[in-house]
Amino acid sequence: MVSESIAAGTKIRCRVNRTIDKGDFSLLHSFCWFILPVHCDAEYAKQTWFGERSLAAPIIFVVADGLVHRGDALTELLEEHGFSIAAYVGIENVKFTQPVLFGDTLRAEAEVTAFRPTKNPLRSLLSYTNKTYNQRNELVVEYTSSMLVQKQSQ
Repeated sequence: MVSESIAAGTKIRCRVNRTIDKGDFSLLHSFCWFILPVHCDAEYAKQTWFGERSLAAPIIFVVADGLVHRGDALTELLEEHGFSIAAYVGIENVKFTQPVLFGDTLRAEAEVTAFRPTKNPLRSLLSYTNKTYNQRNELVVEYTSSMLVQKQSQ
């Protein structure tokens, strides 16, 4: 039977981890135009407190959020309850707490923080918090995303 709502505290199964390699750095920074020296100039980056190039914070967010959506983890949870994603609404409380460097492996732990109806009886607002860690279990980024979800026709 299809549930009408998803409870706060529900875990979103994030089954895929991602190791960031040098090719990822070049491709992602070029694609997103984050070409600051700390991200793209190895000689410059040696003089920073990182000691090497680091992944740009907005790209860390994209990779972290991709881990929640990878393998249809979020889509699968919503479908189990009779919903589908309609739109990405917003991102709040983003905190970057550790740099991401060559060879770091990221994993996400996501949890529903709110699921509430909208004025439209077929739509609800889903919020989830994502905490993404590196291979040393250090928190790399934490944030809350909001999505508009729609009741699937039966």
